[in-house]
Amino acid sequence: MKKPKGLKIGLIGSCTPPYTGVTVHVHRLMKKLDECNIDYVLYDVLGVQRENKENRIVCIKHPKLWMIKYFLSTKNEIIHNHTEDWRGQIIVGLMGLLGKKTIATLHSEALINSWRDYNFIIRKGIQIALKSTTSLIVVNSNIKEFCLSIGIDPNKIFLIPAFIPPALEKEEINEIPKDIWDFLDTHYPTLSANAFKIIFFKGEDVYGIDLCIELCYKLKQNWNNVGLIFFLPEFLWEKGDRQYFVYLQQRIIELNLQNNFLFVTQSYPFHPIIQKSSIFIRPTNTDGDAISIREALYFGIPAVASNVVTRPEGTIVFKNRDIDDFTLKVTDLLDNYHYYKQKINSLPFDDNTARILQVYQKVAGMSDIKISD
Repeated sequence: MKKPKGLKIGLIGSCTPPYTGVTVHVHRLMKKLDECNIDYVLYDVLGVQRENKENRIVCIKHPKLWMIKYFLSTKNEIIHNHTEDWRGQIIVGLMGLLGKKTIATLHSEALINSWRDYNFIIRKGIQIALKSTTSLIVVNSNIKEFCLSIGIDPNKIFLIPAFIPPALEKEEINEIPKDIWDFLDTHYPTLSANAFKIIFFKGEDVYGIDLCIELCYKLKQNWNNVGLIFFLPEFLWEKGDRQYFVYLQQRIIELNLQNNFLFVTQSYPFHPIIQKSSIFIRPTNTDGDAISIREALYFGIPAVASNVVTRPEGTIVFKNRDIDDFTLKVTDLLDNYHYYKQKINSLPFDDNTARILQVYQKVAGMSDIKISD
């Protein structure tokens, strides 16, 4: 990989832990920047105090106030925003409006899903902000189409999936408790799934946790020892989430799945769990570019996901919120497991870091390279 010199990147976001799709992406991007000897600082807006080698991480306790101060002071850095909050997008857009070099990665379809709920002033502010940001990185084609629909210059939009291959680190594996490994070792087939947090969209469970429980019940009719493990970090729950979680636990008891379904509510690395699973499932009713799907395929683990967005090549898709189609696709996969494993193992995989670095060079005026989707 080329090592562009003279770049300094200000990353706005957070890294692992907690282990979420965006924090995993930022964590791995930081490692790649280290490998390329590119100067950067992560401004951690979750306010988590971390081990800080070479002053690479600045803990931000009051992110909105800090962003205004940063907006007024930063001069030399390319600002790369990874936050989803519309207020942060507007502040970064204002930096771009004043001629500062800015990039925003839109990691999910949150803006699309909330667009009609925002009032005219907020929508206009977001539109101006995105137009004023020097370059936008979007992780799927739906987000790209949305940006085009609100008048963003297509020449500044780059469709780059968020997946950066993980380095297998012993420390991450050691973080995972023995009871999780024991669950995976004592069940077959094993399915894994994860959620950023409990969220609803159009009155439905975004991550399809309810569907996972129903799927587990249906699979148990043929595979009595099936095991489904679901990562759902408790620290991100909001008011009212506990009530829904209690409902999910009650449903597990009703279906006699206490020995087959395991919730993990602490934040641990997820990719070692994927590697140990028979299948990864992603029954979301909206999505961005799920890093966990690409991780599963990268490790040769079959993935089954809803058809709400274009999924990576090799993913088996089912009709959104259709438990019968979901069960049918998973059952067919298990019945023909060797065939699907061979199919996945023939897929090519790209490290998207090089394309992100090309965007940095382009924004810095170092290159006019055309960055392909």
